[in-house]
Amino acid sequence: MKARVKVFLFTEYLMCLLLALYLGINFSNNFNLENFLFMILILFIINNVSLFFNSITNIVTSIVLPVLLPAMVLLDPFWVAIIAGIGTIEIKYRDNSFIWYKFVFNRTMLFLAGGLAALVFNLCNNLMDLNFMFLPLLIASLIYFFINHFLLYTVLRFSENERSLYFIEISKNLISSYFLGLVLYYSYSFFGKVFFILMIVLIYVIKDFLYSSLRQLNSYTQIVESFLKVIDSKDNYTEGHCKRVSIYTHILCQEMKLRKTLLERIVNIAKIHDIGKIYVDDQILKSSDNLSIEEYEKMKKHSVYGYEILKDIDIMKEDVDIILNHHERYDGGGYPYGNSGDDIPLGARVLSICDAFDVMTTGRSYKPSMNKEEVIEELRKCAGGQFDPDITEVMIKLINKDVFDDSFKEIEENNNYQLSLNYS
Repeated sequence: MKARVKVFLFTEYLMCLLLALYLGINFSNNFNLENFLFMILILFIINNVSLFFNSITNIVTSIVLPVLLPAMVLLDPFWVAIIAGIGTIEIKYRDNSFIWYKFVFNRTMLFLAGGLAALVFNLCNNLMDLNFMFLPLLIASLIYFFINHFLLYTVLRFSENERSLYFIEISKNLISSYFLGLVLYYSYSFFGKVFFILMIVLIYVIKDFLYSSLRQLNSYTQIVESFLKVIDSKDNYTEGHCKRVSIYTHILCQEMKLRKTLLERIVNIAKIHDIGKIYVDDQILKSSDNLSIEEYEKMKKHSVYGYEILKDIDIMKEDVDIILNHHERYDGGGYPYGNSGDDIPLGARVLSICDAFDVMTTGRSYKPSMNKEEVIEELRKCAGGQFDPDITEVMIKLINKDVFDDSFKEIEENNNYQLSLNYS
């Protein structure tokens, strides 16, 4: 252990001893054995439960501060400090090694943080004389947060294990811990210990639900990225086309004020909407001429191919109809089944117009790109036929608001480049 670490630890231990003497003499009269034992036991149990689940999921969560906040209201600062120091003792699940100075450091660090936060709460509550304790508890939360993590950050820095973003990373938990503390305090005050315990169980249920949702979302994203690589390996243009269409889809869905979860699902499908083209012959896919009737019929099957690829993936099966229907027309003249109107999923109707918009603005070797006025004219002509008229109006509104100007600038730059080649 380095000399500066030893000095720091000695200083912390001395401060802890002085604080214990001060609190013991001045702030230890309000003692309720039942509340004290309940809080210290609850903190010990849930802290170790959190550690157990953290070791399984590798998701770090802590509920120490939410339990300490109601303890600050019910008990004097001296007893809160003891609850913080003793109630957070950890039972090691994977690492059985015991390092005494780390154990003492953690106990004194939490004693200092809990004790000083409780002292500040006590002083603020007396000075403000408020019926509601929102502000004193918030100030106490900030004090606990600062002392706890400042001491931890300092010892890490002195040990040359500094993490430069440490405070930024942990600050995300402060607000949630504060509000959970308020919920637990009012649960305990108005409904008693049983409801208090039920609220803690509910918190863990919600946490586990959010964790499983995060994992599912991460899996969804990984699948989409993997398929994007497959598309790219097949055809670079198709991969770039899918990315552009997903950007347009995101903008259009936002303007339509779709709920966030639906928006994300549509955008993720837009990123891989042409995945079925991996089954289309390269000769057809990369043809620079108009396709023959036979070739076009083969190309039209890519939406069915995409549906077949994705339909058995559980987390995507609710959205694969978007891929299947993204070439259907609002008037029923599209493919593969001739669906029309509201029988076409909303995501497919959004994707259809964004898909066409990219074709209009990038063009093909056999079909030049269009400028802004030409695109708007084409969209109006196709409203109610190829496209959903309501969605078309939203798209035109976005174009008129210059939201897609970057796409049109690229057209102008490409056209100017072609002209310069012709005149050189």
